Amino acid sequence: MKKTICIFLSLLFVICCLSACAENNGPKEESKDEGQTTDVITDEPTKADIADEFLAKIPDANYKRTFNVLVMSGVGNSEKEIYAEDASSEPIENAVFLRNAAMLDKLGVTITMTPQASVATAAQNDIKANAKSYDLIMANGIDTGSLAQNGYLYNFLDLAEHMNLDREWWDPGTLRDCAINGKVFFMNGDINILDNDVTWIMLFNKKMIADNDLEEPYQLVREKKWTLDKFFEMVRTVSKDSNGDGKYDENDTYGFITTNGGGLTNFMYTSDIRTVTVEDGTPKIVMGEYQEKIVSVLEFCKKLIHDGNFTWISQNPVQSKEMFMNNQGLFYSEVLSYIVNLSDMDSPYGVLPTPLYDENQKEYRTHVDNVGSIISIPSNIDDPVQTATIIEAFALYSYKFVTPAYYDVTLKRKKSRDSESSEMIDIILQSRTYDIGYIYNSIGLAEVFRGLAQQGSADFASKYKQREKSAEKALKSIMKKYDKL
Repeated sequence: MKKTICIFLSLLFVICCLSACAENNGPKEESKDEGQTTDVITDEPTKADIADEFLAKIPDANYKRTFNVLVMSGVGNSEKEIYAEDASSEPIENAVFLRNAAMLDKLGVTITMTPQASVATAAQNDIKANAKSYDLIMANGIDTGSLAQNGYLYNFLDLAEHMNLDREWWDPGTLRDCAINGKVFFMNGDINILDNDVTWIMLFNKKMIADNDLEEPYQLVREKKWTLDKFFEMVRTVSKDSNGDGKYDENDTYGFITTNGGGLTNFMYTSDIRTVTVEDGTPKIVMGEYQEKIVSVLEFCKKLIHDGNFTWISQNPVQSKEMFMNNQGLFYSEVLSYIVNLSDMDSPYGVLPTPLYDENQKEYRTHVDNVGSIISIPSNIDDPVQTATIIEAFALYSYKFVTPAYYDVTLKRKKSRDSESSEMIDIILQSRTYDIGYIYNSIGLAEVFRGLAQQGSADFASKYKQREKSAEKALKSIMKKYDKL
């Protein structure tokens, strides 16, 4: 009874704090006078409705146990996505608290976490010793791939009877793109939010669009006319030597701003190019089959970066953010978490998916940076059915509480300033792709594209030829390990 009262009071607290931002999954209208978003009541079921329907199918239990999650120490939201000590007026923190309280009430499970600087090392040592200290592992992409191929993780598909892995609280991309030999050793879903944080997006400056009489980007996205060619056409119109000193530096205005080379790598994935695909459970290197398209994208990157003063690539993420906030960039490529860093920007801005390769491409695409967390299960769990039940409930309560707080409140309404950005974020998160050749970085092919793009070279054939044999060897080595699992 005490636990139920705790949950009720906490829920009442967050509703009072956030009543103006209460979840509604239906369409929204924008006030013409103030640009404020107004919710329209619909009969569509909310995330809470859907979660409650499936939670009702999980029998109440009293497992009287802790469920300890191994997390990355000090990496973005890696700790915040799992544990909160108390109720809070901060939406994500409070939602995590509510979720964990609900887990205790429903299943008698207390959620705890152990932060470690090296999750992979901690997991390996624990599993080798059969200490069973951790019930769930949240490592980054590269470390998770290493744990998987070396036999330290449990196959999600062996638990599929007790989990709804094809439902919306699990990321279909990981289930679709990462199934090797009929095994899926890692998933993304609503339990983790750091994977959302590091999903690549495009931001644009509305003031600069209006000042330069450019086309409405949102409508271009809807009409599937938001392409690399259209993007470049708009980029090239705004760059200028703002202070008239005869040189282009951080004091000038650009059509496109990004940090390091991550935004360039995304031009490959947004063009629906992969380095490796999985066919009937077998990974296959396919990058060479995209040669004509890759050369075309590299030539686009050369025009964008090297053939004019259209682009500023900063080595400092703070500098690129401040330049965008200072109306020095029409478009700005970064990961999704950077939206919250723009809350003090005076000019209005919006959110977009990265452009299509051309109008023939059916879907927008983007990729998730490898620093994000991925959900995996230690291979030596004692009770697979109980573990699956707990993880499924954990995902459902995350879908009910955490996702609305993170996505609808923190991103959609509180920071992004317009209802269209909400629509665009829906498109972005539904279009994520996963590349085995990127997760297993020993294959090393994504770096071929990125290096050529940074150099302004379209000489893909020779660079690919230099790396092809070592990539095949790396993939063969990975598959030998998978074949033993």
